[in-house]
Parts: sequence; structure tokens; C-alpha cells
Amino acid sequence: MAQDLRSYIELVKRNQPEDFLTVPKEIDPAFEITAVVAKLEREAKRRPVLLFQSVKGTKFPVLTNLHASRSRLALAMNVAAGETQRAYLRALEKPIPPKAVSTGPVKEVVLAGDRVNLYDFPQIIHHEGDVGPYVTAAITFAKDPTNGSWNCSYNRLMIKGRDTTSIHLTTGKHLWELQRRAESLGQALPVAFAVGVHPAIALGALAVGAFDEDERAIMGALLGEPLEIVKCVTSEVLVPAHAEIVIEAEILPGQRISEGPFGEFTGYSLGERKREVVKVKAITHRVGAIFQDISVGHLEHLLLSTIPIEANLHRAVRAVVPSVRAVRVPAPFTCFVSVEQHASGQAKNAILAVLGADLYMKRVVVVDHDVDIFNDREVNWALATRCQPDRDVFVISNTRGSDLDPSTREDGYTAKWGIDATAKPSLGAYASRIRIPAQVWRRINLKDFFP
Repeated sequence: MAQDLRSYIELVKRNQPEDFLTVPKEIDPAFEITAVVAKLEREAKRRPVLLFQSVKGTKFPVLTNLHASRSRLALAMNVAAGETQRAYLRALEKPIPPKAVSTGPVKEVVLAGDRVNLYDFPQIIHHEGDVGPYVTAAITFAKDPTNGSWNCSYNRLMIKGRDTTSIHLTTGKHLWELQRRAESLGQALPVAFAVGVHPAIALGALAVGAFDEDERAIMGALLGEPLEIVKCVTSEVLVPAHAEIVIEAEILPGQRISEGPFGEFTGYSLGERKREVVKVKAITHRVGAIFQDISVGHLEHLLLSTIPIEANLHRAVRAVVPSVRAVRVPAPFTCFVSVEQHASGQAKNAILAVLGADLYMKRVVVVDHDVDIFNDREVNWALATRCQPDRDVFVISNTRGSDLDPSTREDGYTAKWGIDATAKPSLGAYASRIRIPAQVWRRINLKDFFP
């Protein structure tokens, strides 16, 4: 499979031509790009890939909304839309290690020293209240300074100067841990940010697993071949050889800088905090590079992370409840789980597995396997008819969660709750659901009554 963004764009054009729109009209990167995405989504009920060819103040075209369709993400994984979770689970189970190459298209243009200028990039401001321009599609590649293991993740970057950004690191997440280890040694942490990649690479970067699990190998499994990686110009960090742009940098020890407010995936704009400082040492990119943006807080942002999160949570629940049927993440910090209970207490075990597997999860609802968790009406029906709050709802106080949750009193310090909405004592012993006889259902043909 081709590993570059451009080949994937051509694949979308061939297979889903109505899903790709080119915009030749000049657009202001302050608010207007996000406004077009939001208007198409809300008013036209469309979620196409958008390529803005003429962006005010920059030579770089902007690509956004790439991940706003499950069918497009499935296309990137070379599976049917309904098979994405199974395909991701296979990638987790059978990773393919990356392959180092001597060079790649991302090295076609090399800018270092005084030639580094982040203001040459599109200065995209997404929402009213955002303090300034952000890079939202940056995938961080970093190596553990103590044991050499690798980590990949998405981290937002606020442009603070020609060669300086802040970076948002979630407390307790893997990159945060790597930065703290380097800082304890008095060292900067070398990092590189890939902007503009094949969606299989993006999906792999969002894998949630053990600390030593190499996301690059999951990217390879999703691609169906080893991810080709190349060494940075200014460090030993290895990055995707076919990326559009790579920003080579380091996170400085002992330095913090103001960051935010910024509107996030929760749908809220959160205020100013002190964040770590990134110093950029070089920028490499393809000739005619495309600058990729993620429409933060809109469907693209939510859907891209959902597939990896659901697969990881399915894996975690399956370890304690092998009869798990399905896992869904319908909203921020929320998980629905369907299980076929073979022993009492398995629903609560599933809840605990989810809360333990993902730092961000805050609310977990478990239902029986006869409830379709992809139908909110059915989940609400189970909550209303199979759950007694004093018996089936429990709260865990004083745990780490997301520092992007506006309801917390202290950043990332939260309570979590689980709801057992399964039938008690068992589904088989519970009141029967209303049903139309199966033979009647099969016999009735609406065309006989409404020709």
C-alpha cells in the first residue's frame, strides 16, 4: 500500500469522488477554514475532504476534514466500513515493525538555522476565543531517553515564534512521561512532528496500549507493510519518510510558557495554562507540500480517535469478559459496552476494565447483548428499564482523568462513574421483551400492503 497522503487523496478521488472538494477561492486561515467545515457539516450535511488551494499569508495549501468519514478511514485500512474495529484489533495483535530507509520525499526541502520560520505555515485560528494559531495535525515521534523505546502521539502546538511553540502534554500519558524522564536528567527531549500523513499512520499514532507498545508497528500493520522511516537531519529521531512536512525540535527542560485558551474536542474552550516549550531546529518537507489541519471539535477530530479507542477498549474488556459483543465511544469521556453475561458481576468487571484501560474515560454504561449500543434510543431504554440507580450506579472519586474536562475542579483530577444497565439477575430470567413472531416478521412484505 502507498504510504503517502497524496496517494490516499487519489484513492478517495477514484473511489468516492463526491467526498473530495477543491477550493480555489482565497480563504483567510483565521476562522474561515473551520467555518466552511462546520457549515458543510451542519447545513449541507456533508463531510468532504477539503483542499484549500489559496490560503492568505502562505504558499502552503491546506487540507482538512480528511478523517470525517468512517468509510474513508476504512478505505485507508483497505477494509469495509463495518470492519474497522476488527481490522484495528488485528493490527494490535500482529504489528509489523518499521523499516529504516536512507532518505524519502520528506527530505526534498531542508530548512535549518535562520531558514526556520513557523510563520511561513498557514496561521490557522479555529474558533472564537482561541488565543492564536495552532498546528493541530502534528504527530509526535519521540524516543525514551532511558530505554530507547518509541512513542507516537497527537499533540497540539501553539505557534509562539519563528522557531518556538508550546506543546500540550496530558499528565500521565506516555509522551508526558518521556519528557519528565528527560527533564529529570537535565536534558531536552528530541522530538519530531509529522504533518500530512496517510490516515493509516494517523490511526496508528492514536493506539492506546502498554507503555512499550510501538505505535509505528501498528501503523505498519494498518498499512499492510513496514512503515518506512528516515532519520532526522538534526537528531536521531526517526520519522515517516513519505510525510508532507516534518518539524524537527526538542522539548526544553525546566521551561514553561503560557498556552491557550483553545477550543478542544469536548466542544469547550479552556483557558490559559503553563505548558512545555518546544524549540524548532529544522523543517523538512516535500516539494509543493500540503499542510494538513484537523478541524478540532468537529466530526473529523472525534471520529479519527474513536476507532483506535474502541479497539483498545474492546481488547481490555475481552481480557476479563471474553463474551464482550461490542464497544462504542459515542461522546467525549463516554463508553458503551455490550456483553453476553455468563456469570453475575461481569458487567461491573467490564466497567472497571474500561476505566483502567483509558485515562480519559469517565462514564461507562454496560448493557446486555440484545441491546444495540449503536442506537442511542436502545441504550436509553436499557438505562430506564434495567437499572436501579441505588444498586447499579457507582462512583470512583479522586482519580486521574483528562485535563481537557471543563467540569473538574482541578486539571485532570476527576470522579468516574459506571452504570450496570444489564437485566438482573440475568437476561434469561428477566421480563420478556415484546416481539413480533419471527415467522410473521419474515412473511410480511411491505410491498404487499403499499404497492
